[in-house]
Amino acid sequence: MNKHFLYLLLFVSLASQGQQLRLEGVYRGRDVYIQNPYNSSKKYFCVQSVAVNGRTIISSPNSSALTIDLSSFNLNDAISIVVFHYAECLPKILNPRVLKSRDGFSIVQPMADNASVSWISTGEQDKNAYFELEKMFLDGWKVIHRVEAKGDIDNNQYSIGVIHYAGDNQFRLHYISETLSIYSDVFEFYSTADPISFYPTDDVDEIISLSKATDYQIKDADGKLYKKGFALDIFVRELKPGEYILIIENREETFYKPEPEVVLPPVRKRKKQ
Repeated sequence: MNKHFLYLLLFVSLASQGQQLRLEGVYRGRDVYIQNPYNSSKKYFCVQSVAVNGRTIISSPNSSALTIDLSSFNLNDAISIVVFHYAECLPKILNPRVLKSRDGFSIVQPMADNASVSWISTGEQDKNAYFELEKMFLDGWKVIHRVEAKGDIDNNQYSIGVIHYAGDNQFRLHYISETLSIYSDVFEFYSTADPISFYPTDDVDEIISLSKATDYQIKDADGKLYKKGFALDIFVRELKPGEYILIIENREETFYKPEPEVVLPPVRKRKKQ
């Protein structure tokens, strides 16, 4: 038998057996895309078949672009994709990191400037995840903004506007998904803006006027909350007489609500008989 013919039979046999390209990980809500080269001299596409978790889902595809539909799986399901292809060519998985394990998530470079808070995240995997921006107040951490996560695997950049208090401001980020709850490191910003002033500073009968509108709380000496809100003028007419604490810009200021002044009616002089 002709050596060239034997070589051709061997080549065809190897080509028919083909080779395998594997991708494993967990499902994160995204499909996988494969580039399928075409051999123009032999007139066939490179990929012979594709199996997902042992089940063939594509056979003898006649297209240069393949989509591996994984929508039937649940988030975090283990996925194993095997691409069977001819030995003389090599298909390419265009987005292999969509099946990357969740262990790679991180919040990178959280920081604050004069008007905003920004950060970068890597390894996001859930479409329904979100970030909460928390700020430290006198009575603990509170959520001041909520931002939907972009969900890209590669770097995601975020920036949101914030209003700083005069002096120290502390923040942290909380990433929340169906399977993760991760806090960033605490980061700070010191604002050189003038502190908000108020008047009157001692006895207050009806109104506390602020130099700038801001959020506020009014408590008594025992910590009982009487009023809170966002205002430029705070009306305190309804407060009972006593000592109170005004909380603005994460600082406490004391004021006093005096007893109402009693105005006696004038005394009439009796007419002489």
